[in-house]
Amino acid sequence: MATTNSVGNTAFDYSALNKKAETNTSAMAGQQETFLKLLVKQLQSQDPMNPMDNAQMTSQIAQINTVTGIEKLNVAMTNLLGAYGASQSIQAAALVGKQVMAPQSEFDFDPAKKLEAGITVPEDVSQMALVILDKDGKVVDQMSGTVKPGEFLPFEWDGTLADGTKAEAGKYYIVAKGLNSAGDEVKLAVNGWQQVKSVEFGKSGVQVNLASGEKVGFDTIQQVM
Repeated sequence: MATTNSVGNTAFDYSALNKKAETNTSAMAGQQETFLKLLVKQLQSQDPMNPMDNAQMTSQIAQINTVTGIEKLNVAMTNLLGAYGASQSIQAAALVGKQVMAPQSEFDFDPAKKLEAGITVPEDVSQMALVILDKDGKVVDQMSGTVKPGEFLPFEWDGTLADGTKAEAGKYYIVAKGLNSAGDEVKLAVNGWQQVKSVEFGKSGVQVNLASGEKVGFDTIQQVM
């Protein structure tokens, strides 16, 4: 099992990030200095009767400026991504102990209250069908209709069946599918309220450990209670 970090023990090494930026900056400065030395040497060694073409010199200077600009952009993006990652980790740590709407397919139904869920609808899906199955895989309820592409669709089920009776308490499964713009059937993510037990910070990003034992990505969290 991966090691989890508590909020108090989480530390972000900004100094390492700064050292990396300083190294890249020094490398860029070294490249510029080397280029200028070579250019000066080339000018000193040129044939006075056949001097270097101005367009050629301008082209070489433009090339080093382009390389330098790209290097600076890379450093800026590295710093930005590092800051974003640190911010995301802090936000994820604040979820510990809270209820979140996260990917889930199995639900415990209590006839005394409604079952709450949510469907993540992709940008290119406008038609959806949803079925509710009991623990034996039997369809106990279903519905379909038009949805707004890209929306998060809240869903409640009170357990009322087609014959008017109430579903029994127990485990139920929700499966949702939609049709995309190409007419292909796609599976839609079903979400339910779950408690966050801990979070993990690793190379693959921030992972959220739920009370159900499931582990989901921080970016899949839809709502926080």
